[in-house]
Amino acid sequence: MRKKIIAITAATLLLATACSCGSQQEPDPTTAKTPDVSTQQSKPQQQEDEKTAQSFVDEFNANSSTQITDVEKFTPSDSTGPYYRTEYRTGAFSTADALHGRLGQSSVDVLVYGAVLGYGENDMIRVYVDGPHDEIDSVFPIMAKILDPSLSDQDIQSQMAKEYPSNDLLYADTHELIERAYVDGDHAFLDAKIG
Repeated sequence: MRKKIIAITAATLLLATACSCGSQQEPDPTTAKTPDVSTQQSKPQQQEDEKTAQSFVDEFNANSSTQITDVEKFTPSDSTGPYYRTEYRTGAFSTADALHGRLGQSSVDVLVYGAVLGYGENDMIRVYVDGPHDEIDSVFPIMAKILDPSLSDQDIQSQMAKEYPSNDLLYADTHELIERAYVDGDHAFLDAKIG
């Protein structure tokens, strides 16, 4: 009889354990999703990281002892405007975010452009600096690094050492974003994809 009681007790415990395990249901993956924190956090960060003409000016000013000042917005496609350049007549500048400012004795134009007549997106940034050669020599490396952080200091210095305007940064092993860049006496030009 004792064996029967032990057998019945063991069977009851085994059955109770099996029933309790079977009654626990796994949450349905379609209804019990936890919020994806990385997705929620990436939206505000994307807005912070969005490159604008002003964000370039702010980043430059944070990294340079000579500041871009007297900043004002302008419309590049306005052929009667004071900062108009012939290349601004193309559709890629029709919806550009553009700023003009002073940098010591130099003038600076910063444009975030690329959308053609409202189609596409402004995915390029262009910077013009016109002024004394010594000022350009001091600010060009800072601007190049802001536009393309992958550039090595050696590649930037090699570009600046050229006696003629060249586009060597485009061919530098370290370049990722630069499309065109050169220094020509009292004029500097940088054009890069927005990374």
